[in-house]
Amino acid sequence: MTDCDRFLESLASDRLGPADRAHALGCPVCGSLLPASGDSPPEGAPALEALRLRSLEELRQTPLSPWTRQAGWLAVLQGAVALSAVGLLGPTNWRSPTVPQPPLVLTGALLLLLVTAGTLLALAPGRRRPRTLLPLLAVLPVLLVLSGNRVHTAITLGSSLSCLYTVLLTGLLPVVVGVMVLRGMAFDAGRAVALGSTAAATGVFALHWHCTDGSAPHLLAFHVLPWLLLAVLVIPARRAVHTRSHVP
Repeated sequence: MTDCDRFLESLASDRLGPADRAHALGCPVCGSLLPASGDSPPEGAPALEALRLRSLEELRQTPLSPWTRQAGWLAVLQGAVALSAVGLLGPTNWRSPTVPQPPLVLTGALLLLLVTAGTLLALAPGRRRPRTLLPLLAVLPVLLVLSGNRVHTAITLGSSLSCLYTVLLTGLLPVVVGVMVLRGMAFDAGRAVALGSTAAATGVFALHWHCTDGSAPHLLAFHVLPWLLLAVLVIPARRAVHTRSHVP
């Protein structure tokens, strides 16, 4: 991320710091966008007004793809990945006689909603709507534990690690595509985690129907922990790529 990118993101979030202002004072591009510190208008106000009007005219004449199109395609991709993973692994947990099926179905439905409809919410314009998904980071682990059969069947570390690898590998493609989509928006950590949680939930959804180990330690360590890790890793991944648009 360049200094100009950091300045524009701070400007969009109204959090200009001393380092941002120091950069703008020495940058011919960012300097024209630096808000005036006093009440008097900046010296280049007429030129900036002409630039603003010209930019608005360009935006009016340029056809823009609605955000719902990208969000919809990403939701379809994540739903397809989640359901395909269930098909490949098999719904072993669903056929287990020790599993309470009503909680299993309820939690599975919530996971599928997070994978699909949650993607639309994570990519919605503004900063408030994506953050409505963040409480699920605390609620979903509780639901997963409550819907488990409380039976410890993964007696070796290798069998437990296979669940961790499933979450990470299944969520890898949706996370990569999601980071590319986030390039078209201003950087926002809350949005990045929200979208990361929906992408990483594809693997959790697959294991929810497949893994027969319903003990709380296994679910938290090998289902929930890699899901949270993958969701949080979207923040540095988004910072590392170039921003195409600073639209909030």
